[in-house]
Amino acid sequence: MTIAALVAGGPLRMGATGPAVTAIQLALRNDGRDIQADGDFGIITQTALKAFEASRGLKVDGIVDVPTAEALDKIAPPPSVLKVAPWLATMRALTGTKEAPGSKDNPFIIEMAHEIVRRYPDLKGNVGWYNHDSIPWCGLGMGYVFAVNGIKPVPALLSALAWASFGVALKVPTPGAVLVYSRTGGGHVTLYESEDSTYYYCRGGNQADSVNVTKIPKSRAIKAIRWPAGVSLPTAGRKFGATGQAVAAGSEA
Repeated sequence: MTIAALVAGGPLRMGATGPAVTAIQLALRNDGRDIQADGDFGIITQTALKAFEASRGLKVDGIVDVPTAEALDKIAPPPSVLKVAPWLATMRALTGTKEAPGSKDNPFIIEMAHEIVRRYPDLKGNVGWYNHDSIPWCGLGMGYVFAVNGIKPVPALLSALAWASFGVALKVPTPGAVLVYSRTGGGHVTLYESEDSTYYYCRGGNQADSVNVTKIPKSRAIKAIRWPAGVSLPTAGRKFGATGQAVAAGSEA
């Protein structure tokens, strides 16, 4: 159902709740605005809506009437990467996966190791022993998203720096490219989503203990940019424009 149809019975404004508000928030997120799609029409949603209205030449009142709803309906969702980088689509599906607190474990993070071994039994010695999500798992998440898409991970996949030898090298990133960074005591591996003048926006595991989009300063040296061997590169190349819901670079261990 269109947003215009959802507001046919009357405009929506701050204080409203429910599925119609969620649809509005999702449209605003597709327009690149960093808000939560929680179904609660609060001050942040109103602010994003006013900015949207101003950008479209609409009355800037933060109210979703029919003209504003029709403009929201015209926003196209972000293009799927399923056909060109299915491993990035898989990582997007994993977004929100978090470590369990304390001595507990998120069973799905442990299951990633088992699934890799099921698909590539010769990697059992490299990853089959993984049994606690407190062990750095950015390489595990990377291995999982490639393994379930039929692409064999690097042998020492739990080592982020090992991914510097994965596939083939790229000179510049493109959505789905593997970015490898060095850090004190090891490294970090993640997937490129987009960039702006200051940051790379990267989606990966064990970024502040979860799968999320993290903004990494361009001033931080990239050790390697890689792409799976034998997989055609998309023609679009690198993507400029911030990815919504990004968090500041934090713990990668």
